[in-house]
Amino acid sequence: MGKLVLDLEMRLRFRWYAHRIALPCRFIAVAAVLIFAGMLTGCDSVGDGPDLPDIPSVPEVSFTGGSAEKGPEATPHNTATPNTATPVPQPATVPPMPAATMGLPEVPPDTAAPIAAPRLRVAEPAGDLPTYSRMDWKHWVDVDGDCQDTRAEVLIAESSAATAFASDRGCRVIAGSWSGLYTGRRFSDAAELDIDHLVPLKNAHLSGGWRWDAERKEDYANSMEANYHLVAVYKGENRAKGARGPEEWQPPDESYHCLYALQWIGVKAAWGLTATAAEWSALEEMLSKCDAPISIGDGASQVEFEAALARLGDATEGPEAMPGDMAAETSEGSESYNSSGPLVITEIMADPASVRDAAGEWFEVYNPDDEVAVNLQGWSIRDGEDDSHRIDGKVAAPPGGYLVLGRNSDSSENGGVATGYEYEGINLTNDGDVIELVDPEGRVVDRVEYNIDLVFPGASISLDPMFLDADANDDKGRWCRSSETLPNGDFGTPGQPNPPC
Repeated sequence: MGKLVLDLEMRLRFRWYAHRIALPCRFIAVAAVLIFAGMLTGCDSVGDGPDLPDIPSVPEVSFTGGSAEKGPEATPHNTATPNTATPVPQPATVPPMPAATMGLPEVPPDTAAPIAAPRLRVAEPAGDLPTYSRMDWKHWVDVDGDCQDTRAEVLIAESSAATAFASDRGCRVIAGSWSGLYTGRRFSDAAELDIDHLVPLKNAHLSGGWRWDAERKEDYANSMEANYHLVAVYKGENRAKGARGPEEWQPPDESYHCLYALQWIGVKAAWGLTATAAEWSALEEMLSKCDAPISIGDGASQVEFEAALARLGDATEGPEAMPGDMAAETSEGSESYNSSGPLVITEIMADPASVRDAAGEWFEVYNPDDEVAVNLQGWSIRDGEDDSHRIDGKVAAPPGGYLVLGRNSDSSENGGVATGYEYEGINLTNDGDVIELVDPEGRVVDRVEYNIDLVFPGASISLDPMFLDADANDDKGRWCRSSETLPNGDFGTPGQPNPPC
């Protein structure tokens, strides 16, 4: 590039010399046409390239970030001395021309500048850590009270087009234009996307987050301070990732590996989290694929590092967000979070004996997906008649786990049952009824009809664990009365696996 710029600069100077020489020559020719005819002929042909004395070398012009460096300017001399050969002007330093003026492509900002990344503290998780529970990390909250939870906020922020909503309230995003970072595909249907914590919640828990209080865990689960902490990705890849770190899972698009590793380090450094030896080794391997030189050191400034990440992300993102573009979901087995899923109704308490029905009725749902939590916000509970309840609160069925929904969430009043959500407007009649779960798109995800033959005072009816499926649970022969005793004297296993029938 430097040679090309120098060559162009020399040609520009040559034409400048020719112009400056030609003018005095023509003036002399008018004064003495006959005497200086030979000189006039020579002067008029200067622009055609006569032999000129050697031109002193000029320092090469180099571009750095779109600007040029040049040496001290030399003052051109163009005074003619009578009766001697016309002196050649001394070379002048021609100011560098903008690349666009010269017909050259614009020189982009220097994205290959060295990046100083912080070094993570390497430590293995202790064997006696508290058990991880996704429910401890309250996520997808509506921080500013505008009805848009964190999922919606991320989808809006990352969409390259105007987003569409399910209703005029503008709460739930249903359409936009997103680049799936891990796949390079573009998406317009929000239902195809999960919101991924780049560093999964479970990984954060094992890396030091287990020490945090509830407020800091909630902050981490919903943080949008860095635009890569939460990212919208194709739900299939989100589930493939699960809670795994880079030593076990890396994006299929290898061109994203460099930025993914830097962003992973960025999240952990910002939140004071550690890395395992295997994890750090995998990160170093991914960083070896970076085009820009990477320096790892304990003294790296987090602010400068964040700025470098922003530059690198901007430089790699194209207008069509093709594979390898860097924008920023997947799961952590719990890290992914869907607005729909194959939930199964597995247990029903229609007739509690220890407390009145209005306080003690509940039912349980099971999420058979071991990787992805299901967000029930926007879902509806129906009883097959005119009664219905829309779930507006923040509640999720954990991956491979159970969620209990009850008429009263106060365990001191409902018979000691730990419920995850309190509903109203739905009564489970003792002589048989229907429970329907309807997702935000209006699809009936599961429907169970029970009759008086199964209902017994103080005992729940539970689905045989061999048939944890929304179709299989339609068979009444796969349900039975629970025989597991609860502390209040009733029978049931709310929030726990059912015993075989």
